[in-house]
Amino acid sequence: MRVAIVENQARTPFGQIGLALDEAGAELAIYRPWLDGGLPADIDAHAALVVLGGEQSALDDAAHPYLPALAALMRTYGEAGRAVLGVCLGSQILARGYGGANHLGTAPEFGWREVRATAAGRSDPVLSAAGAAFPIFQWHRDTFTLPA
Repeated sequence: MRVAIVENQARTPFGQIGLALDEAGAELAIYRPWLDGGLPADIDAHAALVVLGGEQSALDDAAHPYLPALAALMRTYGEAGRAVLGVCLGSQILARGYGGANHLGTAPEFGWREVRATAAGRSDPVLSAAGAAFPIFQWHRDTFTLPA
């Protein structure tokens, strides 16, 4: 399985995602559009797309002109039935790609919070592995509305 990973800034560790992909024997294709503007050109070359976090906002197109294309690419992957994961900023860009509204500076959170799975989450093959509730570290100011 070949997975495209998009980094949005230098020194973005994959953390547990990297361990899970390694255990699955995934071949990683790393893209660094903050450095060279490059994004995956052919979605058929990858079974999945992972977009990591970054310090910029999901609407900072002036400083990061690749963001609109990345939002559209994430939606294209999803609509093609491919797995898409957005982490932190990546989730904000994913929401943007599907028409959700990004809200900057409106949700400051820092520290550990408990996340509880909904009934749909408990039956999801990926999320169910985390259990009914789990702690997660949050450090952000931006949020988004869920797309329709």
